[in-house]
Amino acid sequence: MLTLEPVDRTIHYAKKDRIDRPMFMVTGYARSKAGHLRYHVKDINHFSKTEGKQGYITTKWNYVRPAYYQGKHSTITVIGVNGVDAYKHKNLTGKIRNYKQGTVLKVKNIVHHNLTNRYVLSNGQYITDNRKLVNMGRHKQPLLVKAKTSVNRYNKVNLTGRNRNFKRNQVFKVEDYEYSNSQNVTKRGTLRYKVAGGYITGNDKYIEVIKWI
Repeated sequence: MLTLEPVDRTIHYAKKDRIDRPMFMVTGYARSKAGHLRYHVKDINHFSKTEGKQGYITTKWNYVRPAYYQGKHSTITVIGVNGVDAYKHKNLTGKIRNYKQGTVLKVKNIVHHNLTNRYVLSNGQYITDNRKLVNMGRHKQPLLVKAKTSVNRYNKVNLTGRNRNFKRNQVFKVEDYEYSNSQNVTKRGTLRYKVAGGYITGNDKYIEVIKWI
């Protein structure tokens, strides 16, 4: 089994965009007959049908990364769909506020807490350094997009429940960006923009970003 042969595979985890990547808790280590290191893991993807399942995965850097940053970065960008909460204490108690997706924050330190790390912001607040919620450096966020063709708006991020059609050149203000199949670790996701009243496609064949922040 530790050779990770296709016949032994129990689940295939799709390649997902950063904010929706599957997460695992490492519960042990083992090596194949050839000496290749493997992680024994537990699936901790809440709301997924795979949650709680256990098995072995590769340790190759091209496929897996630590869920939390290990070093300090002076500037970070919030990427989580629901933003990221800031707290008074490093155990993430005493909530102060929420920073929305796209917010650029300054970091003055990184501190350890149990098995994870926290970023200390320039204002003294503590936030998680989970890679699914923050990204090192400054990253642009779409603010305004324009329809290149006629486009539909939907109630759900998977583009179900159409509620309106818009003509070419319609301009939308983007509230956040998300991906379809966010809670399905076996399917890839597709970019969507959340706008007033629902969701539209993020496909650049149909939508053009006309202003970034």
